[in-house]
Amino acid sequence: MLNTATSYDNAFFHNNVYGHALDLLTRHRALPNNANSEPIHLDIGCGYGRIAEPLVEKLGVTYVGVDADAEALASLRERGFETHQLDLGLSDSLLDALRRIVAGRAVVSITMLDTLEHLSNGDAVLDCIRSLAGEHHALTVISVPNMTHRDIGFKLAFGGFDYTADGLLDHTHVRLFSAPFLERVLKHAGLHRIDEHNVRMTRSDQHFPSTHPALAPSTSLHRLLRTLRTRAEPNDDVNQFVWLCVSGPKIEATPFLTETARPRPFLSIVTRTQGKRLQSLVEVFTCLAGQSVIDFEVLVIGHRLSNSSQLAVERVLEDNPEWLRERTRLILVDKGNRTHPLNVGFGAAQGDYIAILDDDDTPMAHWVETFKTMAEENPGCLLRASVVRQDVVNTRVSGSVGVRAVGSMHTVYPSSFDFLDHLRHNQTPPISVAFPRGAFHDLKIKFDEELTTTEDWDYIMRVATITDTVSSSAITSIYHWWVSDQSSRTDHPTHEWVTNHQRIFQKMDEDMVLFPKGTPYAIRALLDERDDLRKQIAQLQGNGRPHEVLTTEAKRMHLIELLRSTSWRVAAPLRLAGMIKGRAISLTDCHQMDPSQLDEAIRGIYASTSWKVTAPVRKAAFWRGR
Repeated sequence: MLNTATSYDNAFFHNNVYGHALDLLTRHRALPNNANSEPIHLDIGCGYGRIAEPLVEKLGVTYVGVDADAEALASLRERGFETHQLDLGLSDSLLDALRRIVAGRAVVSITMLDTLEHLSNGDAVLDCIRSLAGEHHALTVISVPNMTHRDIGFKLAFGGFDYTADGLLDHTHVRLFSAPFLERVLKHAGLHRIDEHNVRMTRSDQHFPSTHPALAPSTSLHRLLRTLRTRAEPNDDVNQFVWLCVSGPKIEATPFLTETARPRPFLSIVTRTQGKRLQSLVEVFTCLAGQSVIDFEVLVIGHRLSNSSQLAVERVLEDNPEWLRERTRLILVDKGNRTHPLNVGFGAAQGDYIAILDDDDTPMAHWVETFKTMAEENPGCLLRASVVRQDVVNTRVSGSVGVRAVGSMHTVYPSSFDFLDHLRHNQTPPISVAFPRGAFHDLKIKFDEELTTTEDWDYIMRVATITDTVSSSAITSIYHWWVSDQSSRTDHPTHEWVTNHQRIFQKMDEDMVLFPKGTPYAIRALLDERDDLRKQIAQLQGNGRPHEVLTTEAKRMHLIELLRSTSWRVAAPLRLAGMIKGRAISLTDCHQMDPSQLDEAIRGIYASTSWKVTAPVRKAAFWRGR
């Protein structure tokens, strides 16, 4: 007879598989299909049936245990429960055998707990359960261990895979399950999940050896892996899936993958529009129609469009060439801030790469081609091309609002991506980058919808830290800078931009960050430069106004050192939230000040009461920040 792992005599606990299965059945308490018949619960692969007593007490049904293990069934009978010895491997006659066991009674619920993973003919057994459950309109609870628990995954990433006597990698398991695979298996059999109550364990039985750097919770490696894993899929700490199912139509697709890749366009282009600049949208599609490589799709995300605006946008799309219309989708989004449409667009994207093209920017003819060439040479990396900035204003074009350039093009943004520089502020307009699909769809790195501005900078940094970035010096686009009229800069007040910056900085400081290669050298160079500037400040200290002869960056660093100094921080109660001339200075402000503002801020600190009061506790080497 087939051993269904019934030799394991596990007790009932409210927080284990038995307790969670009973909770699901209680939550969705079923009534017998035939009110005149005795309601029974069928426990297939029951083992010692430790769920029996609490189930009968809670649900008031007759418990019937089915298993191949004679010893386990004897224990159940001694406790007064009905049992039937049955080899689940006899799939050809299994359904008839189960019907004989039921003997005309009303089956209100079925469980098969931690049994499916032991069955070589599991699909056939599920098919029988589906048929029986369908005949009685019975609820079914299925549980299996989670092969993708982070303890297994983290060890596997470094070559570790340990079968054990029992547990997640029980040596008798013949099938391993993830959540997506379990769902495909159940749907293929005609069982459809309606609820779940999974058993979660921060540390599974696979959490060994305890000093493994990937497992030990205090290590940097573990924190990095856990951050990425938890975001990618929410079942990282699930020990056992416990799902409540109902019978329904069978999904004919096989549970296993027959294709590991599907045809995709190279690039998905996400274009947000509020329908306010239709002429600009026309120009965007004119540029896309002239691309040297047309291996792309376009997703126009209409955000909060009125009926008239929607019709106007649809007319713009209808006026495109047929081949471009066929590659374009209009997706309407009626909620959320300006960041929400990006998550919608990225979620709907089919391309291997995804780019943001706002309806007021201009891609050049080789925009897509440059990205594709870079991707072929550096698959999976964040792609960054060069971009020029041009000042623009609104104008009227054939009665519609359009864009007019009021200045020449400037190379404001560096041609290569510097990760350290981007830690302070954004130097990469969204039109100049293309994101690998896997960042959003596989690792589930999504745009932070709590941000109302700078959402692109935040997303670039979170992707760049794990994919690496390749740059091209080829100028492929024009980023329009609104010098008047409405734009995101005018829609959001200064304090909102500062708040968003602070949130991004906070996330950078709290998250684990992988630096690209070459960063240690750059950090050493910065530290050497800092030490040199500190020496300059110290040498000039004697004249009482050292900051006035320093370079702009030296002034900026000096101001930051003053704000971070113990003298300034401990004297905070002596001033109103660090106010200087009615305005609080933050570290973010330091990076946005011009030379004259830096001079004024430094003079203000030196002249402040709190700085003078703390003079006795400052050493001559105050510039070291002590």
